[in-house]
This record gives sequence, C-alpha cells and structure tokens, in this order.
Amino acid sequence: MRLLYIPLILLLASSCQTSQSRDPSSGAFRIPEGSTLTLNRELDIPAGHTHVLLQSGRPTASKDSNLYKISCRFDTRSFGPKTLDPEVFRIRRTEDGQREASKGGIWAYYSEIYLESDKGTDVVMLRCQVWGYNIQGHFSVSDMKAALGDYFTFTFPKASTGSPGN
Repeated sequence: MRLLYIPLILLLASSCQTSQSRDPSSGAFRIPEGSTLTLNRELDIPAGHTHVLLQSGRPTASKDSNLYKISCRFDTRSFGPKTLDPEVFRIRRTEDGQREASKGGIWAYYSEIYLESDKGTDVVMLRCQVWGYNIQGHFSVSDMKAALGDYFTFTFPKASTGSPGN
C-alpha cells in the first residue's frame, strides 16, 4: 500500500520545480555559468560606505530609494571614498530568494550575484532587491538592467541551444 504513494510524492515534488527560460525578461531566467558583469564607466563609492545603490539607472542614496522599485547595491570590501574604473567581472554564482519584509504580505525579493575580479578589485557582489506582495513573484534580469542603467552590462555565453547573448 505504501508503494502506491511513491509516484504521487514524486509527482508533487517535480511540480514544485520551475522551468528555466532563455529569455532575460522572464522571471524564470537564471544567469548561466560563464556569464560576466561589466562596469562600463567610473562608479563612485561614497565616503564611509562599502557600496553604491543604483535605481532607475543612476546612483541613489538609500534614504532616497523607493523600496517598491527594483534597486541594485554594488558591494566592495573596503570603505570609500573611492572610484571604481571600468572592468569586467566574472559571475561566480547567483542566489535568488525572498523574505518577509513587513506585515501584511509584503516580501523582499532579491538576487545576489557574487563577482570575481582579475584586477584584484575588492568587489564582492551585486544585490538587487524589490519589495512587493507575495503574489507578485521574482523580478527578471531585464528589470535588473533597468535599475543598473548604462553603468553595467550583463553578458551571457552563447550556447548551441540558442541561449541569448547580451
């Protein structure tokens, strides 16, 4: 009798998996291995901070940001003031998640993109986040691009399966 439950359990477990997309504008798109993030122009880290926050394509003070609009925080290990020069960073790994941000069904959806530098730049990660209702779901890489503006560009490896480039 217990053996009859195994197929049901397997079916339920597999239905919880989301299908991946090759379209960066889809919330189901996952940044593939071998991708890079390019800092296209100089970016200032303010005095006393280890990061800069970008929203709507420009640096924004945390106190001036809109939590319900996607923003991306570019983190370094050491404090500013300093200016980061254009550079290409390897994406080591990415993590997507969500956590309850406030009562009433408000959640913080986030993507953490861990970076490596060949130049020894002390960059750690790019963390993009937005608050929304739990029915809203995760944002896309295209949404991240809008927050980053022309400061950053993602490059994805071209695969034989027709995976997208930039």
